[in-house]
Amino acid sequence: MSLAPRPRAQAIAARRGGRHTLAVPLALRLAAKIAERPWEAFLSDPTQLANGLGDLLDAVRPDGVPVTLPGVLTEDREARLGTALEATRRLRVTVGDNAVLLAVLGPGPELVDTVRAFLDAGVDGVVLEGDVDAADARTIGNVTRFHRAMAHVLGAGSSGLPGAEAVPLEAPVVKSGLVLTDGEVPDGTGVPMVQDWVTGVHG
Repeated sequence: MSLAPRPRAQAIAARRGGRHTLAVPLALRLAAKIAERPWEAFLSDPTQLANGLGDLLDAVRPDGVPVTLPGVLTEDREARLGTALEATRRLRVTVGDNAVLLAVLGPGPELVDTVRAFLDAGVDGVVLEGDVDAADARTIGNVTRFHRAMAHVLGAGSSGLPGAEAVPLEAPVVKSGLVLTDGEVPDGTGVPMVQDWVTGVHG
C-alpha cells in the first residue's frame, strides 16, 4: 500500500525505503485565484492563505503545497512571514498526513532562523533557492533532520544538500523524490493543466 504524503516526505528525508515521489506544484497564485482573493490580500491574511491552499489541495490533488515562495518574503517581510507561519500551523492540523507543506525560501541573512520558524510551525520540508552558504546549509541540514523534515536546494550548488527535481509544467515526466514545477506556476494557469502535471510526474 502506498504511503501517505507526509510519511513519504519523512522517508525521503531519511533517504530510506526505495523510490518515493512527492509532486508539489509551486502554485501559490492558483490558490489565490481559486480563493478569489487579490494577491496582496491573500498573502496578508492567514485565514485566506490557509483556506486557499486547502482549496488548491482539494482541486488539484497534489502531494503538497508551498506555504511561501522566495518572492513572497522580499516585500513586507515580517507581516507576510507571520501570515505564512500562522497558515502553516492551521494547515498542519487540517491536512494531517495527507499533504506535505513546503517553505520555498530565497537567500538572506536570517535564513537559518526563518527555516527554524517554519519547521516549528509544521512544514515537512524546506527548499532553498540560490547560493546557500555552506555553514548555513550544514545547520539547516541538521535542524531539518531533527524535525524529520526534508531539506533541498533548487538548482546546482555547492551546499551539499540534495537538489529537488524541477519538471516543466507544460512537459511533465515521471520522476521520483521531491518534484517541483520548474518555477512558479504562472498567473492565469488553469486547474486542469496543474492536475495533468501531477499525474504526469507520478506516471
